[in-house]
This record gives sequence, C-alpha cells and structure tokens, in this order.
Amino acid sequence: MVSFGRQSLHRFGKRGLVTGATLGLTALGVPLPVLYAKEESTPPFSLTASKLDQSSYLGRLYTVFDKIDPRTLLTTDSEVKRCQNLLEEYRTTQRIPHGKTDADMWDARKTVEAVIHPVTNTPMFPLGRMSAFVPMNVPICAIMLNSHTTLAIVFSQWLNQTYNVLNNYVNRSSLEVDWAELATPYGIAVTVSCGIALGARQALQAMPALAKLGLCVPYFAVISAGSCNVAFTRMDEWNGRGVCIFSPEGKELGMSLKAGQQAVIKTIATRSVCLPIPLLIVPPLVMSCLPFAGASAMFAELIVITACISCALPCALAILPQEMELSTDVLEAEYQNLLDSHGRSIATVFANKGL
Repeated sequence: MVSFGRQSLHRFGKRGLVTGATLGLTALGVPLPVLYAKEESTPPFSLTASKLDQSSYLGRLYTVFDKIDPRTLLTTDSEVKRCQNLLEEYRTTQRIPHGKTDADMWDARKTVEAVIHPVTNTPMFPLGRMSAFVPMNVPICAIMLNSHTTLAIVFSQWLNQTYNVLNNYVNRSSLEVDWAELATPYGIAVTVSCGIALGARQALQAMPALAKLGLCVPYFAVISAGSCNVAFTRMDEWNGRGVCIFSPEGKELGMSLKAGQQAVIKTIATRSVCLPIPLLIVPPLVMSCLPFAGASAMFAELIVITACISCALPCALAILPQEMELSTDVLEAEYQNLLDSHGRSIATVFANKGL
C-alpha cells in the first residue's frame, strides 16, 4: 500500500479519461475476460512446470491473478488437505487420480500454492497472503485518506507499515525469520515511514515551491518507505543466512547470501519502485473527472483506488518471474563447480524471489 493523502491526490491531478475502474472487480475474484481469459484447452498437469508460460509477461500476469484471487482466503483446512492428497498421489504414481482431470489438478495446485508457503511448506497467515493484499488495503486506504492531523498521520503510517511488514514476512523467500529479530527492522520501518510522511508534509508547508515537482515528492516518499520496509523485514535474506537455492533437477544445494540479495533487490524493484507509479497517477486523473464532493467523493475515491490496486499489483509483480534463474558465476565460491546427477557442470541455479 502506498502512502498518499487526499490533498496529494488532487494537488497533482490532471484531467483525463481512464477506463480501468472496472478492473476493481478482480478484487472480488471476478475473472474478467479482458484480464483473465481462460484458455480453450487446459495444458497437461505438472507439479513443477507452470500452467502458463512464465517466460512471457502475459503468462506471469495471469499467474499472479491466480495468486491474488481473494476467494482462496475462504479455503477450508479440509479442502487444502484434500488438494494436498491429490498432489501427493500424483507425485507418487505420476498419474492423475481416478476421476480427476488436468483442470482439477491445476485447481488443486492453485489452492495449495495460495495457502502453503513454497519454502517452509506450512500454511501462511491468511491476512498476510497476497490474496488478502487488495481486501486489506481498502480499509487501510480509507484511514490514510482521512488522516490530516499529526497523530492521525502517524497512526495511519504505523497501520500501513505494520501490514506491509506482515505481508513481506509471510511472502518472504527464506525458510524462517525469528520474530525477536524481526522486531528491530519492524521498528525501523515504522519510524522511517512516519518520518518520511511527516517530513514531506512539513516540507510542503514550509516550501510550497516543492509542489512544482509534482509527483516526485510523494513518489520519493513512497518508494523510500516501501524499500526500507522490504529491506528491513527481509534483512536475514541479504545480510544473514540468505535464501535456499536449487539445481535444475530440483535438488537443494544450500543457502546463498548473494541469491538472497538478488531476491530482495528484485522485490524492491517491483513492489516499491514500479507498483506505486499507477497508484499515484491514475486516481488523481480519474477523480479530476468526477463531479463528486464530500462523502460521495470519498466513496468514489476508494472504488478507484481499489480498482487501481487490483490491476497495478499483478501488473507490477508480473514484471519479474517469482522463480529466479541465477548463474553460478554470481554466487559464492562453493557453488562454482557443482555437478548434477549425470556428472555435468551446473551453470545455473534457481531460487524463490518471494513476492
């Protein structure tokens, strides 16, 4: 969730036309044909390969729409267990269970991947899952839009960054993070975000000429706070144990600090740098075209932002694949001369970037 208020939305707004408001239906899990067209034929099921081509942006985009589908938040433990059993039976027999189709197996895999963390193999906390990102950010956004006093701004920033820390933690790429160790980066992230929000507000009041910079001021504040949040929350990945890397055959090779640094940098690039751009541009453009005031303006603004988040989030996350492919040349020395089961040199490894 980006950090901006009602005044910044309108101060930098320009008249224009936007048709993307209907994309907000994706927040309710509605598979719009424009965004989420189903393929006429279902590809053969695989436990390892993606249903869609991850080398193409559209393939990754539709995959992310699956990951953020809010309907998966309603999945029961028994349903998750049933889906896990289906996948385990396929893993054991290498055949689709009797009475099931490729489509059934893809749905089972989608359910498991939406609930179970890909590295720890344990259920993810529901409110921290990517499928909860849009529903959770709507009330947070409402609070932030109505924050005008210093106390209200601090509270809204604390709430926003607390959720961001939770989301970053749940979607991390490492095996685990000690909650005691997480307390320090969490405190730093909240302090930095509150300081940036209050500092930008006071700077604009003291130097109105800064408003001429347009979106640069709020954008700088947003990416600074977001980058600090991701970096501090996932400090163990780039300044601790690193992340787990795997061979092309799927064998676990160990923990790599350099791979963890790449994971955090790439996450910051998509979540903190790219995601805020449409969220800062589209709402002011749309609101400048709508003849609303008062409560109706607030309601309309929430709808616009909900639609924008629903579209911008998958578009940003799809920029880079979640599974990183790294050359062993950029990793630690112990991963330079590894051999696979056939005695061939391993030139590339894989790691989960996280979301």
